[in-house]
Amino acid sequence: MREIVLQLKAPQTWLSEITSKHPTTIRILDCKPSETKDGVRQLVEVSADQGQLDKIVNDMKSSPLVKEAYVVQTKRGRMLGSLLTESAFCGTIMRTEAFCRSCFFHSKANPDGTVEWTLAFNKREALTELLDRMKKEQVDVKILKLSSVADVENLTSHQRSLVETALEEGFFDYPRRITLRELSKKMGISASTASEVLRRAERKILASYQTHETLPELEDKDESPTLEDQILKGRRS
Repeated sequence: MREIVLQLKAPQTWLSEITSKHPTTIRILDCKPSETKDGVRQLVEVSADQGQLDKIVNDMKSSPLVKEAYVVQTKRGRMLGSLLTESAFCGTIMRTEAFCRSCFFHSKANPDGTVEWTLAFNKREALTELLDRMKKEQVDVKILKLSSVADVENLTSHQRSLVETALEEGFFDYPRRITLRELSKKMGISASTASEVLRRAERKILASYQTHETLPELEDKDESPTLEDQILKGRRS
């Protein structure tokens, strides 16, 4: 598996609109593709002062970036909602074999207005499809880093068995095809034990990353290679 870090202009999202207008915390709990090509249905949690919730809901529903919004209050100062929005990037990711390691909806913008987006992928075709889509949308993208995961020899047999089962059952899929509780039941261990074992295994896996040399930024943009050329160059380095 390989991982790539992209830098792109921070896209306008409903979340950035709301948080710029209201003192609120919004968490995207889950995402799944909708029926439309670029439609994304998001499960979100909104936390704010009780007196602000109605204003936040009204702004969410009136945002041109939100197609549908169903929101219920779960406790004082907190709401749970299902939102239908559109994102060419998210829509493409969900229809390929690439995975989001970070969410640009939550990413903090750099001083120059860009955000970093980390993706993981097994097949080059998945990344190529996304980058082609970005070029069609005239999105200026820079590849910051391309990494590969080394063979992890230091995982214990228990850790390796759990990680392999989690991969096979779709625990790391986006969205997940199996919950932590279901995975732990399948392995015959408690959910808390499964969570701890996975965290320790993930720490070892991340520590084993072998980072390739960062791709240089060419001064003459007119002579810059295509994104696909940059990827191939990174793989040969």
